[in-house]
Amino acid sequence: MDQLIARLSKLDIIRSDFDYHLTRATMVIVFFVFGCQKWFDYEAQAIVPFIRNGPLIFWLYPLLGARGEAFFLGSTEWLFGLLLFLGFWNKKLGILGALGSCATYVATVTIIPFFPDAWAAPAGGFPAATLPYLFLMKDIVLLSASVYLLKQDILRASATERSPVIDIIERGAAR
Repeated sequence: MDQLIARLSKLDIIRSDFDYHLTRATMVIVFFVFGCQKWFDYEAQAIVPFIRNGPLIFWLYPLLGARGEAFFLGSTEWLFGLLLFLGFWNKKLGILGALGSCATYVATVTIIPFFPDAWAAPAGGFPAATLPYLFLMKDIVLLSASVYLLKQDILRASATERSPVIDIIERGAAR
């Protein structure tokens, strides 16, 4: 096992930022695809039970109706996906995208405990859950990916920004 670890640790893919870029690209694709879905009536109707049971987003349905909430969510998903995409080149925009992504998945993960009939008879009862409930479970992983991107972008943005005070100190020390 030690030899396997030693060999794997020398691979470029392990030493590079592959995981970071793959996570970012995947999140961009997820936001694009999910955002596209919100423009179709069948999706607008399908997400109504999720929205109604979301403790952070329940207000969207009474305020905007089924189509309005879907358009709002689709637009924000595209916006966050665009910001994440731009984060490949601009870490500050990436931070905004990751913050939006975190907010998105906090809002959807908080639906999980409130979703009705999650362990209903058609599923067989606990631990067999109904499909709508299981659909939300993926958002736990997407929230984790969002937090990872946020952390990485903050670290990378702060590493590239240099304080004028540090520049003066370093110039003085070089003399």
